[in-house]
Amino acid sequence: FSEPLLTRPTDMVTVDLGAFAEAYDSDGLRGAPRSLNGKHIGNRIAIQPMEGWDGTTSGGATDETRRRWGRFGESGAKLIYGGEAMAVRPDGRANPNQLILTPENKKDIAELRQILIGAHKGSTNDLVIGFQLTHSGRFCKPADKFKMEPRVAYRHPILDRRFNVTSDAQVFTDAEIDQLIQQYVTA
Repeated sequence: FSEPLLTRPTDMVTVDLGAFAEAYDSDGLRGAPRSLNGKHIGNRIAIQPMEGWDGTTSGGATDETRRRWGRFGESGAKLIYGGEAMAVRPDGRANPNQLILTPENKKDIAELRQILIGAHKGSTNDLVIGFQLTHSGRFCKPADKFKMEPRVAYRHPILDRRFNVTSDAQVFTDAEIDQLIQQYVTA
């Protein structure tokens, strides 16, 4: 490029969108296709997992969630690495509107995948989609975005105070850990 992509007048960072668009259109930025665990990925652009705050309180998709997944498809990214951090059970959510990967929400999750594929630019033969499964542990806020409801594997002298772990009842039993593992497998 003849001009730098980023310039710094005073304390503000600006982006030359023309230069960025030119770079994005080059194979140098997008990169050559890659393989991951035997799957062909069409380029090196990836959508990273995030915690959505726009699902229903039962963990399903909303119009905002659908719009975001459509934009994932429009981006041209070939690796949708999570796209969404999905809880494996309701009490494991980091916020009350996080998606939950349960049989009750299977239809919504399948719809998000179809929206992404339908909006994708170009071939989808080299598109790889995966989910990040999660239980938020100390960071659980499943019913109220301001109220911590942590579940932990062990007590910790510093973290317990910070994250409102006040009782051994908040520590998973061995049977509850086995159940949580099974919920990951089921998801």
